[in-house]
Amino acid sequence: MKPGPRHLPFAAHRSGRRTALEAFSRTEKIIAFCRVLLATATLAIVVADPKQPALGPELAYLLLTAYVGYSATLFLLVRGELIRKELIGPYSTGADIVWVTLIAVFTEGGTSPYFLLQAFVVFSVSVRWGMPATMAVTAVLAALYPAALYLAGHWADVSDFASRRTLFRPVYLLVLGYLVGYLGEHERHSKRKLGFMLDLPAAFHHDRPPGRAILRLTRRALEHFKAERGLVVVRDPESGRFFTWEVTRRGGRTRLGLRITETDPLPQPFAATTEGFLANDLSPGNASALCYDVLSGTIQRKRIAADSPLLDRGITQAVIASPVLIQRESRGHVVVVRESGGKFTRDDLEFLLLLVAQAAAGFENVRLQQKAEEVAVLEERARIARDLHDGFIQSLAGIDLRIEACKMLFQRDPGRVPRELEDLHQVVDRGYREVRHYMNVLRDARRDTDDLWTGLDRVTTEFATRERLRLHVEHPKSDPGLPPEGGYEVVQIVREALRNAVRHGQATQALVKVGCRPSHLYLVVRDNGRGFPERDGAVDADGFLAESATPWSIRERVAALGGALRVWTQPGRGSEISLTIPAGPRGARLGSDRRMLA
Repeated sequence: MKPGPRHLPFAAHRSGRRTALEAFSRTEKIIAFCRVLLATATLAIVVADPKQPALGPELAYLLLTAYVGYSATLFLLVRGELIRKELIGPYSTGADIVWVTLIAVFTEGGTSPYFLLQAFVVFSVSVRWGMPATMAVTAVLAALYPAALYLAGHWADVSDFASRRTLFRPVYLLVLGYLVGYLGEHERHSKRKLGFMLDLPAAFHHDRPPGRAILRLTRRALEHFKAERGLVVVRDPESGRFFTWEVTRRGGRTRLGLRITETDPLPQPFAATTEGFLANDLSPGNASALCYDVLSGTIQRKRIAADSPLLDRGITQAVIASPVLIQRESRGHVVVVRESGGKFTRDDLEFLLLLVAQAAAGFENVRLQQKAEEVAVLEERARIARDLHDGFIQSLAGIDLRIEACKMLFQRDPGRVPRELEDLHQVVDRGYREVRHYMNVLRDARRDTDDLWTGLDRVTTEFATRERLRLHVEHPKSDPGLPPEGGYEVVQIVREALRNAVRHGQATQALVKVGCRPSHLYLVVRDNGRGFPERDGAVDADGFLAESATPWSIRERVAALGGALRVWTQPGRGSEISLTIPAGPRGARLGSDRRMLA
């Protein structure tokens, strides 16, 4: 039984946080500074004009001087951020409307700064709040001007004061308000889009549930597009199931529904998996969509079938949709629905395509980072297992053999037991020091600092002294170009190969040969022991072991270095382990590179 949708209520709250490009303090400081310049210039022009205002020149000069003082005081308050940011915009706009109306009335008859003052108020409102607020304030200014002239004429008993004023100024002002508001709305819309894209990376965190991030982004997208419903359909690449998040905004509340299905719950057969589309005409029987292919860039109009899920509810007015592509592979789609209001534009579709592409890339990077961390943990566990197998576990195996030998000596030659116990004590002490050293290496998160040749000489000396193995070592004097990580792994490979030769092959002689080439480093470890045991299918006709039959510790170390391994064996004639490793830092980094590509 498929789980049905679960709806969770969320209080729809409009975030008071502004984007980085709409910082309140910066905008208000600029407006306040421009107000000071405007007031000062207006006072200077009116005073310098030889033609006096028709209605109380002394009162007009006093009014302009007071406006200069008001502008300077407000500028100082805004610059020092001594006023609440939420109040300065509405209150200063209301005060500006009163000031410019009074100044326009009392400066009539001379060089009136009517349009300069009114344009300043219109521009400031456009920068703050966009088109709707600009047209509302412009209408108020256009209505107040003739009303103020009429009242001033009756108050001053000047019968022709209003009649001789042009009646076209309010009309010009309305046209100016529309133009400024339209341009300001376009600029604010561009800033909102850019701010949305700048905030996008904050949603991608590997320790944050993807559902919360999708809800947050979808809710912001609905606010940006002024839409009521959004659907995000994503196919999980591992399970193949479809996860559908449906976010709706109605009645001042936001609701989230989540469905998990085996098939796409919102198929769009008319559009390809790489196409986004724009549909403003959704009338039954005549619905069509403008489809844009993200990969090829082709645009064509297609008909929408009457049984399309887009037409099920019958209340959908306009739709835009974008495919979710990861490395050109379809992972789902995103649909934004308007149930009321205007139509979507091509600019809306282009922004949705960009938004979804960036979000998909961000979520995929987080997913790959989580996978890389999981692989890194597994590789580190495998490395610790190899180190324990090549060191501590082998030491325990040696201690066990010596204890068995002591038991036998108690019966055959008790006089040799003290000397064997002393040797056993040295083995235990050496194993204890090795374990302590290894724990310190793990704690400090670093490897031995010895280079390859120093580590190789230490290992061969150890086997020659402790195991009485006759060793012949050949290696060049030049630096092989391996970093400490690669040198450490090569030394451990030699250690494990010699230990297998002595304990399992009963070898008495061995050859260790290292050669350096411009492109690679090769290593050969040959012994005269009994060779690897015969197993069905483990050895081919030429005597080479199958990959699965090679020593797992050596095989994994070689694979981590990005090298190639071959093991030759023949009963009674010993064995030969040969491997090649890419030279330079690149070879040592192959393990981590492969991890990132996993």
